[in-house]
Amino acid sequence: MAINEWWAGDPEQRYWMEITDRSDLGADLFAPTADGSGRPYWGYELLTYVQPGDVVLHWHKSLAGEPGIVGWSQATGSYEDTDIEWQARGTVGRASGSLAPRPAWRMPLLNFMLLPDPVLITDVRSHDAELRQILAELETEHDGGSLYFPFGFSDKRELRAQQTYFVKMPREVLEVLGLDELERVPRPAPSPSRQGGKADKRGDSGYIADSAVRSAIEWHAVNLAVEAYISLGYEVEYTGASKPYDLLVTQGSDVRRVEVKGTSGAAKTVELTIGEVDNSRETTPTDLYVVDGIQWWREADGTVQTDGGDTRWWTDWVAADSSLKATRFRYFLPSGG
Repeated sequence: MAINEWWAGDPEQRYWMEITDRSDLGADLFAPTADGSGRPYWGYELLTYVQPGDVVLHWHKSLAGEPGIVGWSQATGSYEDTDIEWQARGTVGRASGSLAPRPAWRMPLLNFMLLPDPVLITDVRSHDAELRQILAELETEHDGGSLYFPFGFSDKRELRAQQTYFVKMPREVLEVLGLDELERVPRPAPSPSRQGGKADKRGDSGYIADSAVRSAIEWHAVNLAVEAYISLGYEVEYTGASKPYDLLVTQGSDVRRVEVKGTSGAAKTVELTIGEVDNSRETTPTDLYVVDGIQWWREADGTVQTDGGDTRWWTDWVAADSSLKATRFRYFLPSGG
């Protein structure tokens, strides 16, 4: 599906809106990678176009007593592949949706703020004519393609938020709704490598493309593992730089190796190297220590900070063939060619 990036090249058009009834508002953007029939869908895919420092408004269906914009956050601009239990909204979605896990995108959010005066649906409807005018002007200016406008209009019913998850919020709409103070939200310094288009992508629960984020999450998990083994009376040595396992822990005659995995998503799988698999099958006992749900954020100076996480721990672990799935192969090229 080709997304119409009508906002590309205009740094003032850095606003979006999440339409939701979730309880953990402001935690992240989280949506399937496809609709219920497996096809790309703009109301989900737009998430991948959010840039660092972009402002995400939150339209909640009940938090303020009636639907409306109740708060805002800033985006990290990096998203990961994970899984989600998702049911589409609306009559058709409720009838056909499934809560089975589906591939998903997740982007952490920062600096969540509740609006002291939410912009409720009754307020939005009082600006119906102005909002229709903005839509018409944008359609004229950006001829061709969808604008992913936040509100839907009909001659048969009153204005309402789009029946989707994620939409583009034109700057002009902020001014009409009295939210133009959000135009003063600081933005990160521009990077020459970021010229619009999709946000930096983070991989599945085993791989994150942003090396700074990946390193911070890995070290957060390792530090938690070190603390856990020390609390049990083990002496701990970090070996990850030279061995196919992360820690060597010793308590008297009990010597064991520890493989540590960390992720910001909900980990149902982890990636293992062939060295890590082979190590788990050696005579020296190996433990698997997994920390998922690690929260991370980027400070103004670019450093990555981490916090939290849920730990799971398997002692005397062996990577069984029945639980392994090959995701990469080394192919030897035939002669010639």
